[in-house]
Amino acid sequence: MSKIEIVDVIDHRHKYGMQVELVLNRFPAPLFERRGQQLLIGHDSGVFQFYGYERPSPNWKAFAGREFDIPMADGSVIHASGQWWDVFPNDFRGLVYSHGLNTIERLSECNVFFGGFHIDREIVDGWRRHNEPSNNHNKYNRRHETFRQHRITSPWETAVA
Repeated sequence: MSKIEIVDVIDHRHKYGMQVELVLNRFPAPLFERRGQQLLIGHDSGVFQFYGYERPSPNWKAFAGREFDIPMADGSVIHASGQWWDVFPNDFRGLVYSHGLNTIERLSECNVFFGGFHIDREIVDGWRRHNEPSNNHNKYNRRHETFRQHRITSPWETAVA
């Protein structure tokens, strides 16, 4: 699988503040490793995802009880059915950014940036040193009037700045 690279960064200002969105060359497919019994750390080319274990109850389940498989680096799979929660380990503070992300292909189908992923700060900062971020949240949305426009005038640009 190819290394994940940033294609674009979008600094999206809206009425509630600023949101940074990353456009990647491919969607992350992290493989997880255990850290003790309570933490799973997933990694793919500088993109991380974290799950922490908490015992579920009939009325209290992670992800509303949605079931999914967590692929482990050793080839095994952990079936999640409410016991693995999205967490953020303290020892990653200051080392990663928590930005929304997606790919051009997926954004052209549905203009949504996914949360729950964290990316090595050096990857984002390195991209920013050599590239200008867009401010157009709809840059890759084929159905929007500002499709493909790198910079747009937004009512929030001056209101939030």
